[in-house]
Amino acid sequence: MQQFFTVIGGMGTMATELYIKMLNRKTPATKDQDYFDYILVNYSTIPDRSSYIMNPEKHENPLPYLVEVLEQQSRLNPSFFVLTCNTAHYFFNELEAATDVPILHMPRLAVSRIAEHCEPGVRVGIIGTEGTIKNKIYDPYIEEKGYEVVHPTKAIQEQVSTLIFDKIKAKNELDTTLYFAILDQMFQELACDVVLLGCTELSLVEDLQEYPRGVVIDPQDVLADCTVELATQVRQEG
Repeated sequence: MQQFFTVIGGMGTMATELYIKMLNRKTPATKDQDYFDYILVNYSTIPDRSSYIMNPEKHENPLPYLVEVLEQQSRLNPSFFVLTCNTAHYFFNELEAATDVPILHMPRLAVSRIAEHCEPGVRVGIIGTEGTIKNKIYDPYIEEKGYEVVHPTKAIQEQVSTLIFDKIKAKNELDTTLYFAILDQMFQELACDVVLLGCTELSLVEDLQEYPRGVVIDPQDVLADCTVELATQVRQEG
């Protein structure tokens, strides 16, 4: 197989499944052969990224697992890698150093999408795992575009963690009521102009029912768009 890309997923599995659905929905295809060739690695046993980042002394480091799978898959010579986990981008520099194959950078791509909806200087809220928020995985890319970063309050973050871990990951429960309540607080109480979904589990809820009262950017959806664009370019050049 030539001109293919590799998706490193499984963090979590249901969110990766949604990415694949997004990818295939966005692919302009009228027959089987129009779809892209890709390898999906659903590496679900990688240790939890957020738990390690928040408390590295008590939790196993996922980085060796991520490096191992990149090195393994690099031997197949894909055109590029897709990493379907926001929090895993905490290790992006180390992952990029582990392979000669390009890796799409989901946070950077998602922040670039803001310009299509908002003027410079807007307040950009970010919701996601506690690891993503406290370690400011999105912040540098938001700030370098001239936007103001808005983090959730402690109370909002607790609600986000409940939605991600207790409901979606633990029970596959897509609680749109809680999701909308979180976004209402980000837009109304914290005066955000746009909110980024910094966890792919949140993409599952937004895909089920879009938030109607503000601009929400789903990085996983942006990632699927960019995957189609790059895969199309690779196909044309090949």
